[in-house]
Amino acid sequence: MAGTTPKVKAFLICDQVIRAVDGKHSIIGVFRRVHSPQFPVFHARFGLYLMLGEMNGAYDLTIEFIDPTDGQPLGKAELRGLKHNKPLEDFETGINLPGLQFPKEGTYEVHLSANGELLHVDTLQALKVDAPPAPPVPPPQFPQI
Repeated sequence: MAGTTPKVKAFLICDQVIRAVDGKHSIIGVFRRVHSPQFPVFHARFGLYLMLGEMNGAYDLTIEFIDPTDGQPLGKAELRGLKHNKPLEDFETGINLPGLQFPKEGTYEVHLSANGELLHVDTLQALKVDAPPAPPVPPPQFPQI
């Protein structure tokens, strides 16, 4: 049974989402940009926090990372067979992904769909930055005699 169309109340891109025993979510390292001195670059820690409202039914949620310049998908995550029959109670979840490779500098899209219907599009930028200078080398320390 398909459900009502969920409303996106929160969509956060972060390093990690932790769910405590009491059900609270901790969202660690919210970001909108990935910085690198060279491309391609692999961003190893990647999480998403979602809060959806007005859900009443069965859902298959899909999250796709897309390069909008050529339509190429970078990655995909799915939550299938989700049931939520409390439309007045928000649905929350955190998804921790194994990482994502950005082939080049640019703006990437993150699409959230429920049962094949696009609910939300967000963006994430991959920016080229100068490599930080090497730290200064301290002078050698000679023992006191």
